Amino acid sequence: MYKKIIFLCLLLFGTSTAVGQLAVHTGTTGTATSLPDKPASRVNLVWQPTFEAENNLSKLPVQTGVNTASPCWFSIVNEAGLIKSDVDETYIAAVKAKGYRLWPLLDSGFDADRMHALLINDTARHYVVQQLLFYTERYGFDGINLDFENIYDDDRDQLTLFVREITMALRAEGKTVSIDVTVPSTTPNWSPCYDREALAQIVDYVMLMAYDEHWRTSPVSGSVASLGWVENGILATMQQQVPPEKLVLGIPLYMRLWTEYQGKVSARTLTMPAAQALIKEKGLMPQWQEDQGQYYFEYSEAGRRYRVWQEDERSLAGKVALVKKYNLAGIASWRKGFESPGVWPVLAAGIEE
Repeated sequence: MYKKIIFLCLLLFGTSTAVGQLAVHTGTTGTATSLPDKPASRVNLVWQPTFEAENNLSKLPVQTGVNTASPCWFSIVNEAGLIKSDVDETYIAAVKAKGYRLWPLLDSGFDADRMHALLINDTARHYVVQQLLFYTERYGFDGINLDFENIYDDDRDQLTLFVREITMALRAEGKTVSIDVTVPSTTPNWSPCYDREALAQIVDYVMLMAYDEHWRTSPVSGSVASLGWVENGILATMQQQVPPEKLVLGIPLYMRLWTEYQGKVSARTLTMPAAQALIKEKGLMPQWQEDQGQYYFEYSEAGRRYRVWQEDERSLAGKVALVKKYNLAGIASWRKGFESPGVWPVLAAGIEE
């Protein structure tokens, strides 16, 4: 109870100065007088939404090359801007001791109506900023990763304003801010909602989620992230004036097992170890597809056709090579727990200076 009272007091009074300063600094430029120090090496971030012992960065040896952990701890849960938190102080201490930077993820709840109501409400937006200031200062986070998805296209400018308000407040405290964006497309609520050029001028990093080329509910089977599609996504994003030194390539550590039956298609997520187990169980021989930059395998049972475009060390090496080709700021992997152990040295080698 005592901690809750302190928390509420800090939200109401402790950050009022920062929020007051925010009103002065959130003008039209979106620039800051000082920027957080850029890391000496490229970003190698891993998102962590679950924390099983065998999958928990705080309990495992340091993963080769990984320098940034992004636990998925924060979510906006109502239109007033309340943030739900699952912060684990033991995790914080452990990952910091291992040398990781800590950029927890804040998501928008993926509710377009709720986000619209928040974006047009000055008080609600400022409340989000106050809470982020409290959490980053209380727990010593190095930054925050913003994952705002399923936003009405008409809210594009308000979203940019909101990101500017968050960034200016956190940057004043020396924190790094990144935002996740999709590959440019015409899909309503999932792509045109991002003014990528404006966002890139505001934040420290733009994280390109270069996966879900074929979404789980896609009417046709296909790759999660074929090499050509990923490269085209990078080029399209840079064409929207996101500079390479701010662009972080998001890569998948997963694939999908597609089922085709009686003219219908369904899919489920397949981890790298699960794919290897399936290959062994079915006695399959995956074939390398040069145009996809991936192995492909399929089999049939009970009239059903099962298909997989496989992600593994070789496919990821091809994607990560694009980081050097276009001199990008680094990589971000979705997500911890989906990978085979051998991917970490491959990713580290692919982005080393």
